[in-house]
Amino acid sequence: MEPKISVVIPVYNVEKWISDCIEILLNQPYNNLEILLINDGSTDYSGIICDKLAEKDKRITVFHKNNGGVSSARNKGIQLATGDYIVFIDADDKVDREFFVKLVSIAQSKKCDVVISGYKTIPNKQNIVPGYKLNELLDGKSMILSSNNIHSNNDLCFSWRYFYKLKVITDKKIKFSEKISIGEDVIFNLEVLLASSRVYAIPEPLYFYTINNSESAMSKQHKPLLNQSLIEQYKLRRELSEKAGLLKQANYRKDMAYYYIKNIYTLLINNIKHEESNFTKLREIVNYDMITDSIREIGFSYECNNYREYIYYLSLKFKVYPLLKRSLKNIS
Repeated sequence: MEPKISVVIPVYNVEKWISDCIEILLNQPYNNLEILLINDGSTDYSGIICDKLAEKDKRITVFHKNNGGVSSARNKGIQLATGDYIVFIDADDKVDREFFVKLVSIAQSKKCDVVISGYKTIPNKQNIVPGYKLNELLDGKSMILSSNNIHSNNDLCFSWRYFYKLKVITDKKIKFSEKISIGEDVIFNLEVLLASSRVYAIPEPLYFYTINNSESAMSKQHKPLLNQSLIEQYKLRRELSEKAGLLKQANYRKDMAYYYIKNIYTLLINNIKHEESNFTKLREIVNYDMITDSIREIGFSYECNNYREYIYYLSLKFKVYPLLKRSLKNIS
């Protein structure tokens, strides 16, 4: 008998996309699915559409709840799931025609706790290959360390490109952190991988990720919960990494430091560019643990493309606020 797969889809104001997303799942050649639509307090017709879809196919279950965010919705999905495996899909995305067939085949033949696939961005059709060691069975910690750029390559991001054995998640009581609204899947994936003894990564892009949805959380010019989410994410990322011994690996530490200086710092600064109190916020950001710890790790050996970037890094290292303030409007 085919293993049962639980498909968790958070639903929040996605009336434009949800029907197409579900149609692709229902037309897969793999049939033993339970599709859990978690309506997270939608204010449009999403909930009604979900109920109508459930009337047409017994594999669909709808759960209506008050708005609590995507982590809350996914956690409810984990609580309701009864499958052998679980996947998380976003309502505005699509999957390969044989998404389930291919993933469950690998999971069964390799006796995997987790299978990680590539993905393709839509509409520009860029193929993203995992940075992990490909086509080789590894324990979770070894898989993490097989990526030279685990942080800066965003290999821990996106729960939808991970295919999980549900028992690993439930036995270890792993949940999405509801204190984190952006990048919550990084901590979840780190926890699951560290709890897994058999992990396999493939290059094939089985998931199609929509990047031009202007209504998604990451597309908003200003994200009011960004700072607190990233502070909490960093705290948990570092705690988990230290407990697992990952911080003993110089490359892991160095890549994390560069990720926070080159990617996250820029993201935080861009988020405050249009605020009247942006200089006050800038001073706060410069003193975040994620920034000061990263600068301490890199020291003076900051690798960059030009002299100007290195001067900016030094101004960040030594907290030369006048120079940082002048550069605030130019960073992008």
